[in-house]
Amino acid sequence: MRQNAKNVSPLSNEARNAYTTGHITEALWELLKRSPFSEITVSKICSQAGVGRASFYRNFESKEDVLQKWLDQVTDDFVSRSAISFEKDSSKEYFTKLFNHMTQYREICPILYKAGLTQLLKDEFDKRFLLSYQNIYGEFKSCFLSGGIFNIVLLWLVKGCPETPEEIAGKLANILSDTF
Repeated sequence: MRQNAKNVSPLSNEARNAYTTGHITEALWELLKRSPFSEITVSKICSQAGVGRASFYRNFESKEDVLQKWLDQVTDDFVSRSAISFEKDSSKEYFTKLFNHMTQYREICPILYKAGLTQLLKDEFDKRFLLSYQNIYGEFKSCFLSGGIFNIVLLWLVKGCPETPEEIAGKLANILSDTF
């Protein structure tokens, strides 16, 4: 198509990409609410998002990549905004920050669970926790903590967050103080 003032977006390339990736990500979440992950195709995502396949592949390698990039962004934003630190915060403060953050995604995590995609979330936990704390706690303790914390977060979310973030944070802090 020949470009002219009527068909060229006034947005910069970066803004267009952000707009496109946002629509693709939102489309995938909408599709996951009503269809199994295995039945969702890139074509269905593009149709739902109103973008072409070339736009999809310009920004993502696969359906899983859409979710992984979303998780990376959400985690980056949380870590920078909250200044969460296992070293500086008490255990209860740390976990309260984490569980308050996770309540924002109380609808999304069960979708990942039902789709069999919790490994993406587990990988994010491991990446952040192990990279941050392996030098402090050692490899085995860091793996133990990452896996245990992840499983408690997942169970809490899948059960519909029956405890407040403060209550579940207190329970987890008590478990750790009793363990170590």
